[in-house]
Amino acid sequence: MKKITAIILMFIILTGAFNVYAAQIDNIITKEKAISIVKDKLGDIKYDNLNVQYREFTNKDSVWILSYTKNDIFENTSITLNAKTGDIIRYNFISDYNGSKNLNRNDAKKIADEFLNKVKPTNLSKYKFDSAHENDTYREYNFKWRREENGVKFLYDTINVSVDKKTGYVTHYTYDWTEGDLPTLKNVIDINEATKLFKGYLRPRLVYTIIYDKNKGDVKLVYVSPSPQYMINAYTGDIIDINGTKVELKNTGEGKITLDKFYNKSSKPVTKDEAYKIASKYASKDYELKNTAYIEKYAGLDLNVWTFAWNKVNGTGYLHVAVNANTGNVVDVLKSTKSDLSLSISRETALKKAESFIKDNFKDIVPYLDFRSNTENQTGEEVYGYHFVFPLKQYNIPFINNGITVDVDGKGNVSAYTYKNYDIPIPMPSNIMTQDEITDKYLKNGNFSLKYYKPEGKDIIPVYTVDDPIYSNLIDAISGEIIKPY
Repeated sequence: MKKITAIILMFIILTGAFNVYAAQIDNIITKEKAISIVKDKLGDIKYDNLNVQYREFTNKDSVWILSYTKNDIFENTSITLNAKTGDIIRYNFISDYNGSKNLNRNDAKKIADEFLNKVKPTNLSKYKFDSAHENDTYREYNFKWRREENGVKFLYDTINVSVDKKTGYVTHYTYDWTEGDLPTLKNVIDINEATKLFKGYLRPRLVYTIIYDKNKGDVKLVYVSPSPQYMINAYTGDIIDINGTKVELKNTGEGKITLDKFYNKSSKPVTKDEAYKIASKYASKDYELKNTAYIEKYAGLDLNVWTFAWNKVNGTGYLHVAVNANTGNVVDVLKSTKSDLSLSISRETALKKAESFIKDNFKDIVPYLDFRSNTENQTGEEVYGYHFVFPLKQYNIPFINNGITVDVDGKGNVSAYTYKNYDIPIPMPSNIMTQDEITDKYLKNGNFSLKYYKPEGKDIIPVYTVDDPIYSNLIDAISGEIIKPY
């Protein structure tokens, strides 16, 4: 059921809201029944307009979406029900009312409990409250319950409730439940063997990245965990991806920090004409300049830039270049052209094409690029081509926001590339925790343990991973604490 959420959001964004009234279908509750369930569980919701949608998906899931809107003081209550079970699986409430309360966490938890007792999803008794989970925001308290059976948690099967600190209203609720028979836990590898495998192949790696706080970005040293993408099959000990497919990864060694390996750039303010001369080196004669702009705080960073955009005169093609107005350095390039949709070359051949393109066009930064990130199994690549990423290294540490990406189409042509080299202060790699220290803390704080997991279209299997792989993959390199995604 958890796959429903992403599909719903994408579908609504792409198609817009419209009314769909389903005919009577076997095992599907009617519109009237859906409205009645909401009234029985949540009482009379005051509204001026009610929009009802019915959705069916290719995986045979179906939902009713009820949207109640009030006009005198703007309020919207959006409720999604499983059209087969009648369970309320999503609830979102927004309002112009600001409130004046100052709830503490205990009072907010009581409100969350009361709400759960009202919606009462079918399998509520199989979820346990996670008292260790605290991911509150400045405005909301967030509470989480995890599905647990046979003493084993089910990865991503959670109930989440958010309570507004000022109004006391429940603002968000989600209920995720995965159907399927639970597998036997006999003959699974033990936690010690799983930990050894994790430390061998899945240890967090040290990188630079940009962390945003209130729309302002700064470069930080962090350790990145591969846990969202990979986990350990508890039957075989294989490293598997999110599709349940075995992958071959190299043993993760600790990178050597080299303080003298720093990509030096120029530092001279430039006028618009000087910036254009620098940027136009990326434009061939068959490209025509379309617009120029001066932008402050480019990409939310302390960057003032001149930007230039070209279109190809005949055919398909686009080029964007940004030049730092204070230093004259090129900080952003994006170029795309028509690609061949047939797929006739291998990934290995495409990678060689991408590497050759970089060596021919970016000779000065080749010694500072990380070519290792494309040697491992990649998932989620385009059907009609390949996408490769080459981070730019500073002090021999990959800066994952800076670097070059190359798209190679099915015929081996470079169909698009980007070059980013954000010209902003980069902290020295000092006083940071070692990879071993970070790994031990990550496994402990993340509750690395046996879990149930269901890959898309496959049976449920036992795996070893942490409780929240998606939300715990960025770790502060100095403190070892998880960096929240917002």
